[in-house]
Amino acid sequence: MNIVLTRHAKSSWDNLHLTDHDRPLNRRGREDAKLIAKYLATYEYTYKTILCSTSKRTSETLEIFLNYIHKVDQINYLSNLYHASAETIRKEITALDTDGTYMLLGHNPGIEDFLRNLHKDNSLKVPTCSIALLSNQNNSLRLKKLITPKELKSQ
Repeated sequence: MNIVLTRHAKSSWDNLHLTDHDRPLNRRGREDAKLIAKYLATYEYTYKTILCSTSKRTSETLEIFLNYIHKVDQINYLSNLYHASAETIRKEITALDTDGTYMLLGHNPGIEDFLRNLHKDNSLKVPTCSIALLSNQNNSLRLKKLITPKELKSQ
């Protein structure tokens, strides 16, 4: 099993009348999402299921990704992923089949806490639009790689 754990791209604070749930991406967020999507496309994964928070910024991040990744069997928008805890993220991942490739799009601090627990590193940072590539080997989830937009821009 492979999992692409994704923090949404940078959101806009321009409209202070919007609820947190309804904030869209800003220009940098759209650019970073496109950069990460192009990187993900190089893996040529076929996603069995994509789990996405119902917030506007996560769904907009996914929309940009879908312009570059075309092999997706199913997309589920889940309200429980909106500001989900590390434990909720763990439960969603554990409920997936052990075969296939999946993506989960969500928010901090849940994603960062989940990865810190998994990698046993409390200094681990997950900036906006970062992706963590996880694999499940011998019933053990492992962090293979953490990719940030800043890292890709510097290459």
